[in-house]
Amino acid sequence: MNSYLDENFPKLKIEKPLFYNWPIGLRFEIGQDELEVSNEYFNAAHERAVSIFKSVFGHNDEIELIYQQYSDGRKKIRKGSFIFKQIEPTKNGLAKYSDVRDIYELDYKSECWKRVYIPSLSLKSINYKNILLSLIHSDFSCRFPSISGECFFINKSKNIIVNLYDDRGMDVISASKNELISLYNKHNDWLLNYDREKMDLVFS
Repeated sequence: MNSYLDENFPKLKIEKPLFYNWPIGLRFEIGQDELEVSNEYFNAAHERAVSIFKSVFGHNDEIELIYQQYSDGRKKIRKGSFIFKQIEPTKNGLAKYSDVRDIYELDYKSECWKRVYIPSLSLKSINYKNILLSLIHSDFSCRFPSISGECFFINKSKNIIVNLYDDRGMDVISASKNELISLYNKHNDWLLNYDREKMDLVFS
């Protein structure tokens, strides 16, 4: 159990799509439909994701990271995995591992989601640009770096959770509307039009 999440995001399941799982949130379009899937497309998507991320996380913010991947019960998150290579080595010793069975729909008892939770991070201790790029590439195994799991960045200082779910979009939720108003205004042109009406009702 994560007492911080229980207190600030009660009953929230750490699963995609965050935007639909919580009443206060923003959903951004990351990959731009008008661009062909090419180097230009991926570069533009990465620049947009990094820009939003930097608008959410400041250098003095306290950050936690949750990484999880599907498992048939045997596959594990190993200490030499990609995600750990993107985090300052001294922080990896703080990692806490768990098996999670109360998210998504699992067909068999042997199935679960392997989760690692890493607290007490800062912006400088995470290679967030590389993690974001790997998430953008998650559906394109021919591109490097690529990652198969899910990553949730938690800003404890501002009570915000960020999930870049793939090249298409990024969800940003908060315990308070006030924490997201500036983000809503700053990157309004990037909001996903499909969900714009819902967002406007909350933030306009």
